Amino acid sequence: MKLSGRAVDQFLLSPDPAVVAVVVYGPDEGLVRERVDRLVTLIAGDPKDPLRVAELPGSAVEAHPARLADEADQLSMTGGRRVVKLREAGDGVAKPLLAWLDDGAPAGKGKAESGGFVVIEAGDLGPRSGLRKIAEGHKRAASLPCYRDEIAGLQKLARDKLKTDGLDIAADALQWLSTHLGADRAITMAELEKLSLYKLGADTGTRVDLADVLAVVGDSADLALDDLALALGDGDLPGLERAISRSFAEGANPITILRACGRHFLRLQLVQGIAKESNVETGLRSLRPPLFFKTADRFRAQLGRWREPLLADALARIVAAERDCKRTGFPAQTVCHRALIDIASLVRSTARRAG
Repeated sequence: MKLSGRAVDQFLLSPDPAVVAVVVYGPDEGLVRERVDRLVTLIAGDPKDPLRVAELPGSAVEAHPARLADEADQLSMTGGRRVVKLREAGDGVAKPLLAWLDDGAPAGKGKAESGGFVVIEAGDLGPRSGLRKIAEGHKRAASLPCYRDEIAGLQKLARDKLKTDGLDIAADALQWLSTHLGADRAITMAELEKLSLYKLGADTGTRVDLADVLAVVGDSADLALDDLALALGDGDLPGLERAISRSFAEGANPITILRACGRHFLRLQLVQGIAKESNVETGLRSLRPPLFFKTADRFRAQLGRWREPLLADALARIVAAERDCKRTGFPAQTVCHRALIDIASLVRSTARRAG
């Protein structure tokens, strides 16, 4: 059974009685762990109870395939269902799981049933994964994918979390959060918790505004990199100098800076490519994460400045600078600084010639 959308939430509240094994997988490791823990708690009650929960690495089942059935078929000494939780599992546990499902797994009839229940914590399984195919296709198993929170879901998550703490959030603050969080559920929840504690401790009302978010959420070094890339795209040499100095002062690696600038120019290139087939607005809507509204006008203006082959030249210079940082032996900060100043000068020179 393949679960998606609302079916995931419903299953996490009340699992299908016919299902006795769940494979939780996906690129969002924090969300994978969160959902695994929810399932274990729902079925076993106390996830730390050694009489109700057996926790094994996937490698243990790969080395001894019969171990899965042995653990899952044991009766709980205290009554209720026994849960077998496999950590860091991959396709190596697919055959033992299928054998147990076909030959030995009891028919589940709810959390009070004494039969075993298997929860498998996996990584980002591809469509051809044997473990994923079993979970999706077997009538007694289910697959539960965990992908990066989409914008609407992330905004709802943030609103709900803050609401439980007696707070609400301004629209611009919510939009900033939705473009800077979401890659990992555990990190997202930790940042929202930190934001709540900050606002409640500040005693400045119950409305979280953009200033609160910028003061608390994320690494200030990341914000400095955003400012640097925008200044580079603007061709703003004084602003770029300040941003470079700030990033170096905060310990940013020159290669990290170059790659952040490269990503910015690749986003410009992506929008320009889509605009050729459709229009600029379609290209802007395709960006992930989406543009933060307070910098959207600057990004649009840069689309007009950085035309091909100027954009290709900038990207080539960034790649060359990263190579020089690694190979030439010259100070990496100096190489990075000089490359960025040269790139910013490209668009300034073009503007002067056009004028």
